[in-house]
Amino acid sequence: MTKPYGSIPPFLRNGGEDDYAKVNGSHKADLHIHSCYSADGEYTPAELVQMCMDAGISTMAIADHNCVKGAQAAIEIVKSTQLNYYPAIEIDCTYQSTNFHVLGYGINLESPDFEAIEQSVRKQCADASQKSLRLVNRMGFDLTGEDLKEVTSGGYWSESWTGEAFAEALLKNEKYLENDLLRPYRKGGNRSDNPYVNFYWDYCSQGKPCYAGMTYPDMRDVIDIIHCNNGKAVLAHPGVNLHGDFDRIDQLILLGLDGIEAYSSYHSPEVARWFLRKARQHGVFVTCGSDFHGRTKPAIQLGHCGAEPFFMERV
Repeated sequence: MTKPYGSIPPFLRNGGEDDYAKVNGSHKADLHIHSCYSADGEYTPAELVQMCMDAGISTMAIADHNCVKGAQAAIEIVKSTQLNYYPAIEIDCTYQSTNFHVLGYGINLESPDFEAIEQSVRKQCADASQKSLRLVNRMGFDLTGEDLKEVTSGGYWSESWTGEAFAEALLKNEKYLENDLLRPYRKGGNRSDNPYVNFYWDYCSQGKPCYAGMTYPDMRDVIDIIHCNNGKAVLAHPGVNLHGDFDRIDQLILLGLDGIEAYSSYHSPEVARWFLRKARQHGVFVTCGSDFHGRTKPAIQLGHCGAEPFFMERV
């Protein structure tokens, strides 16, 4: 069943710190799933709905990067299932020169605000992709646009060459089978668990040598857009974007965030507990999400949100 706009899932609020993954109820949830409508996603919305049912997940949200097309497509599909489904998006934004991701839940998917966000990102993709290509090649490679097009061809964001796409193109290129820089991302290497996204984090993310910045909206504006469209704003995987400076969460919550994605595949139990305590301190809710993408993050599985087994509270 699809929840009406403006409603939110029954999030974790009462879990004890010693038994932080368990609260009243029996719903298994994953509220952070990417479809092929994300530039780095693999599966169609229909495939993800079936995969969630096969995995025993009863509450799901497709939250694609800067795009609501996947969330829209899933609405009709879930009507014939028993799944609880929530319309969502994950929006790139900045605050004080740091890039963040904010999830919007229960939003009005038909709002032109979200189409405007998508188009703003799309217009910047071509230039950013070409800049990334030049920077990657400065590290001793000789990739071409055709190499990247082979990886992204047929995708909804085919003109967007993500760090993951560069990694895939490099790792599949026989010229670089013995390349020392790529060795950690190959089987047995210390970055081989999620080779594509690890390459992105190591070389193409903010502050790294191949980073090609784009202009994203301020976090305060993103929170306002989500609220104006009947949604709730949640900071995604804060343990990743805060880069160890976790105390900044106090300032971010005061910008108007409604919740924190405390339970994430990227968070250890200790980190999840830390953000849970912060949420309680500020009176905001917490959510759970795997950040499942498919082949770009093969070590991340649906429903694995850093706390297993995971049960959702029924209210």
